[in-house]
Amino acid sequence: MTTSMLDSALSSERLREHLPEPGAWRPVPDVTDRAFWTAVHPATTAAMVDRAERLAGVGPWPALPASLWLDFARTGNRIRYQDPYFARRRRLAAAVLAACLTDDERWHDEVADGAWLVCEESSWCLPAHDESHGARNTHALPDVDNPTLDLFAAETGALLAWTYAVLRPKVEERGLGQRIVDEVRRRILVPQRTVDSWIWFGRRGHVGNWNPWINSNVLVCSLLLDSTREEIVTTVERAVFGLDVFVGGYPADGACDEGQLYWWRAGASLSECLEVLRSASGGVLDAFDLPLVREIGRYLHRVHIAGDWYVNVADGSAKLDADGASAHVLYRFGRRVGDAEMVAHARWLRGDGPLAESTTGVGRALLALADSDWASEPSADPPLVAQAWWPDTELLTARETGGSARGLFLSVKGGHNAEAHNHNDVGTFLVALDGHPVLVDAGVADYTRQHFSPDRYEIWSLRSAYHNVPLVDGYEQAPGKEHRAADVRCELDDTGARFDLDLAGAYPAEAGLLHWHRSVRLDRAGGQIVLSDRWAFSRVPGDVRSHLLASGAPVVLGAGALEVPTPGRTLRLSYDGAALDVEVERIDLDDRRLRGAWGDHLWRIALVVRRPTADGGYRLEIGAGRSCLANSAGHRA
Repeated sequence: MTTSMLDSALSSERLREHLPEPGAWRPVPDVTDRAFWTAVHPATTAAMVDRAERLAGVGPWPALPASLWLDFARTGNRIRYQDPYFARRRRLAAAVLAACLTDDERWHDEVADGAWLVCEESSWCLPAHDESHGARNTHALPDVDNPTLDLFAAETGALLAWTYAVLRPKVEERGLGQRIVDEVRRRILVPQRTVDSWIWFGRRGHVGNWNPWINSNVLVCSLLLDSTREEIVTTVERAVFGLDVFVGGYPADGACDEGQLYWWRAGASLSECLEVLRSASGGVLDAFDLPLVREIGRYLHRVHIAGDWYVNVADGSAKLDADGASAHVLYRFGRRVGDAEMVAHARWLRGDGPLAESTTGVGRALLALADSDWASEPSADPPLVAQAWWPDTELLTARETGGSARGLFLSVKGGHNAEAHNHNDVGTFLVALDGHPVLVDAGVADYTRQHFSPDRYEIWSLRSAYHNVPLVDGYEQAPGKEHRAADVRCELDDTGARFDLDLAGAYPAEAGLLHWHRSVRLDRAGGQIVLSDRWAFSRVPGDVRSHLLASGAPVVLGAGALEVPTPGRTLRLSYDGAALDVEVERIDLDDRRLRGAWGDHLWRIALVVRRPTADGGYRLEIGAGRSCLANSAGHRA
């Protein structure tokens, strides 16, 4: 089997020559190496043991009865099964780390309890992903003889593989060692080597984040648990085939069109796959010098606003998810591609906290603890780059002052309405002030069946009517790759950044739009953002308006101005009060994922053209306003 983009470094011939024998790759010492484990930084040890104590102290291990599995088929709700499913795995991961750090029999028993429960589960995949009765048949209990290898089955396999690798004497003492090996082989390794039909595998062409996400775990399972070198080579060859499809389908600019949340399981997981192969081969199988890989790595810090706020597109969250991010993975990625800004961003993410995040997966935590360079890396500030432009993805980020969160931050996107985890949002823009998002994208609520159904765009936060784009004579943007931006141009220099595009193609033909030219400019000298919209219809429209989603409660100051509060200053919006009316609507948030980002409310501002004409336009000036002593709802200083 040969590849294209990864072939020079990871060809079948090179894999066969340089992959290790079974059991040879052991990047983390096991529990018997007490010199290593007792030398872990005391604050890290204390944090990890404390987390294990808190999780073990909640009571009995969560139950996963059959009725809970069937609940998804009956209601479309995903979280009622997923919450206890993930709680089991978090508790087991925390116990594994506590057992390694303390070598306390109490934690070894806790690990045995958790591993036994997981091995007894009929399926390791989620009900929403089950294909054991055929493609996405979710209306029955899983077929235990036909396991589905989804994202979380793969993660579960890696969790148990690492458990076996670092605690082998203790799990074998309790009679669990062979059970763990057998279950991981049966549910993960054999299916990976024998089933080609899964979409994520790559046989059908372009694949998304499922491929590197699953393969990063499969590679670990194989190198830690497979019993023959031929099994390892076959597993790795098949993984590399899919990774090559993934990389080959990535835009040349390296942007993740799913946003920073999914970057952690797209670009970051790709780096983990490459790192495992590099480490297992003693540095010989190294694909980090591929230019595209470097660009993929550079995405995250260039969409960073400030603090834990990031530009969010598609279903990505506006806030960093501590359960999905790993500072060490980013650090190691930055070191491998030689990017100092990535390294600085990673070190800033860690701050004064522990060396590893036990919430992000036991493997990520173990590898961080075993990296002495990471332990000694000096503290750093985030790069806060002045501006970045991704021409293939049509995404811009720019800030008033490079290296500082102070002042205005702007992001604008073009693209099309069939991107990964798409929202209908061509031409939307985001504005932050002093590091706090003010004109925002809501993101996505906790997933349900509807999010992956033909009714997806009936969900309010995915519709263009709830993004910072026009509503054109009552018509919203339409889904589909054909509904896209045109005439996209971006200009960057020291004085500012300008993004121009035509939005007309994002709307259905019935809207009657000939063009809608949008220009958004960050003027550094003037300390403002200027938005200019110009349109032409084939008829005189009855209603023309543009929406702005705000994180704080807008205050209309009179004809021509309004302000949105932030924890520091207000964001002031100035417009032609004679031409535009303003309407403000409060959006109550009842979803925990949305509330976790924004609090209880968002607000939708409508700039309504008073006397619509077939040809027209307006201008909006955005800048810093007065100091605001009280924090706005939805923001946390």
